[in-house]
Amino acid sequence: MPAPPDADFVVLTSRLAPHRDGGYAVAVASRLRLLGSIGVARPLLLTFDAGGADEHAKDNRQAFPDPDSNVEVRNLFEEILHDPSWLYEKAREGRADPDAAYRAIRDGEGREVVSLPVISDSAWYLTDTPVVVRADGGSRTMAGFRELYMAWLTRVVAQLRSRADDADRCIVVICESKQLGELIADWADPKVRIVHTVHNSHLAAPCEPSSCLRDDGWRRWLALLDRFDAVIWPTASQEDDVAERFGAHEGSVVIPTPITADSRPRPRRRRVREVLMVNRLVDQKRVDTAITSWPRVLQRVPDAHLHVYGDGPLRTLLQNLIEDRGLAQSVHLHGYSDRVREAMAVSTAFLSTSAFEGQNLAIGEALASGLPVVAFDVCYGPRDYVGGGGILVAPGDTEGVASALSALLLDETARAEMSERAVEQSRRLSPEAVGETFSRLLEDVIARPARPRTSGSERAA
Repeated sequence: MPAPPDADFVVLTSRLAPHRDGGYAVAVASRLRLLGSIGVARPLLLTFDAGGADEHAKDNRQAFPDPDSNVEVRNLFEEILHDPSWLYEKAREGRADPDAAYRAIRDGEGREVVSLPVISDSAWYLTDTPVVVRADGGSRTMAGFRELYMAWLTRVVAQLRSRADDADRCIVVICESKQLGELIADWADPKVRIVHTVHNSHLAAPCEPSSCLRDDGWRRWLALLDRFDAVIWPTASQEDDVAERFGAHEGSVVIPTPITADSRPRPRRRRVREVLMVNRLVDQKRVDTAITSWPRVLQRVPDAHLHVYGDGPLRTLLQNLIEDRGLAQSVHLHGYSDRVREAMAVSTAFLSTSAFEGQNLAIGEALASGLPVVAFDVCYGPRDYVGGGGILVAPGDTEGVASALSALLLDETARAEMSERAVEQSRRLSPEAVGETFSRLLEDVIARPARPRTSGSERAA
């Protein structure tokens, strides 16, 4: 692999919370490890949530359990509380909006340092309601979250350039969050390159190329594509659908999130009646569909068990559904766990009933574990990566799910053949395969002039 480009690399995410954000957090952590694998000495992750330092430290340990990890993680509000003087100097004379509600961010001694407006809208981050910055000299304001976040980003970039003793050093910003992408799309620094990643489908169910966009956030973000120096799509099918509908983007590239195979020895025998799901317990994942399909599996395989790893707001509802259907002895909700790879190593099949996806990292991990996959053929991910390593079922077809799972549970020969093909399919997602493409992209982005970021096209319809 070639030497890393001569630049500094900064990854942006709203927060890093593996137990709450599932595959998104895994993908962000994977991107940072990928930077390390191509030779970036100390990748920098910036987070913007106002959680406490202890909570951040716990999340960081979950995301980067390797004690030798070389990733540096910094948080906006931790740095403000440590020394608010830099932010106060950037703020201007002003006062809080008397009609707005505010959330106080306090230091260890209980002093209010920053007051954030509380906006009851999904586009809260676009507000220009004043953010109040307090110090011994009084209070000043900044025009909403955009100015607050950009004040920190420009400070970080200046620090990186000072450390390198190079005022013109190129800084590559890899933005993982659409919300942050909207806020930095006008960043006019000609030595900053913005590479934006995509984590999920832009389409509402039934997820056909002509389907409505999922929400206004996607509409706004798609209108900004021309301002990003590169956009990383997790699948070719999503890149193609966006290009056909909204026009091609010069910097678009398909780079899936890499999957590292479990290096531990596999057990000699799997448990032959165990089906595994790994996902957050949210509407998108349609775990309720898996549960309602399960009685049909039990009719054919009475001793089958379904194990669901992951947590979320629907856990109580799903547990009630399990009990109402009399399935408590065969369907098990395990919650968040860091032992998923061990569960994959002993399970028989992997199930995904999502209504839509971006890539579905758990499918990739299952394939790498030699675990045959049964998945709804939704956009995007299953069709792109499962191949001969599993069985795709029409979205919503509960009988198809039951038939596919039963066939795998009962036919050891077919299951063994599909297991071998699953491992073969997963090699497309290895860090080695993905790293070469990622490295070339970064080289290309740095070599090109930054894209103009003073105006954007309004193409999303």
